[in-house]
Amino acid sequence: MNNKINLITPPDRLYNNNYSFLLIYPSTIVKEQFNNIISDDDRALNVHLYEVEHDEHDPDWLLGLAKQADIVIIDIDNCPSNIASLASYFIANTNTYWLTNGEQMWYNKISPNRIYNLDSIVGGTIEKE
Repeated sequence: MNNKINLITPPDRLYNNNYSFLLIYPSTIVKEQFNNIISDDDRALNVHLYEVEHDEHDPDWLLGLAKQADIVIIDIDNCPSNIASLASYFIANTNTYWLTNGEQMWYNKISPNRIYNLDSIVGGTIEKE
């Protein structure tokens, strides 16, 4: 593969036409699955990663990127409480796919984009199961 991957973290921004992902507090397993998926992609990609320390939160960066990214993946169970409280905002966007082990989630009423792993991501799009 001859792909170029730009890893971008707050407060940095990169303005180009690359296909872009925003990962919000991905677990180690989600990161591994994501790396496997993008290793087969030959496009230039922007990967925005939001997993900052508690006192370094940048909500403007995060909220702006949620609208800008082609695909947003939020691992709700891994988010600190202040970011988890924004989960319904992210989930209401059609470009957001979300993971949780929680069973009694009202988020299913907001969005059908719940995924259980990243196996359903193919070529930067989500395959519906």
